[in-house]
Amino acid sequence: MKNLYIINYTFVYCFQFVNHKQLMSFVVSGEMTVMFKNYCHPTAIVEQNVVLGNNIHIWHFTHIREHAIIEDDVSIARDVYVDKGVRISKGTRIQNGVSIYSGVQIAPYCFIGPHVIFTNDLRPRAGNKQWSMTMTYLQMGCTLGAGAIVKAGITVGEYALVGAGSVVTHNIPPFNLAVGNPARVKAMVCSCGRSNLPLDTPRLELLRDCCYENLNEDAINHVKEYLMSVINH
Repeated sequence: MKNLYIINYTFVYCFQFVNHKQLMSFVVSGEMTVMFKNYCHPTAIVEQNVVLGNNIHIWHFTHIREHAIIEDDVSIARDVYVDKGVRISKGTRIQNGVSIYSGVQIAPYCFIGPHVIFTNDLRPRAGNKQWSMTMTYLQMGCTLGAGAIVKAGITVGEYALVGAGSVVTHNIPPFNLAVGNPARVKAMVCSCGRSNLPLDTPRLELLRDCCYENLNEDAINHVKEYLMSVINH
């Protein structure tokens, strides 16, 4: 069974909707109603004033806070927490058990593996009168392996690949493979992440035959645009 869900001023309510071919979700905001294809599990909570794109999947026990923006083709797995105002860009995949706090910025086509850990405060104390948010940036197409820990203030570059269990304490350059505790760069990777390459690989060689086989057309176009922008500068 699929679900029909309605966003009112407070929460998303999910109702059983028997239609195995098509799911329509109706978003009610004041006097305006928007209709599009999405899926929200009945146990998920989506607060008021969340902006939802098209073809979104939100799974069991996920909680999305107010003013978050979820762009097209995003999949959010079980037990995920998305904080106030977080933007999850197009085509991103977030696996089970991830908490994405305010200050984490996610570009298109990022992959965040299960139980990746983010923070947004470099010097937390209970009882502080005030605190300063530290931003973290996941650039387009990057991947964080399962259980990776990302220190606040880090930038993970375009199409970088962080190995499972790594502790990221420094910025990871684009197309770099980083593993370990602390995470250290070991090689470069191609755009789809399947091929390890020498660290001096030219940018033009980062989109390879395996990338055309493994990435969809839209992702390929994003890679091309990025590589051309780097080469032209």
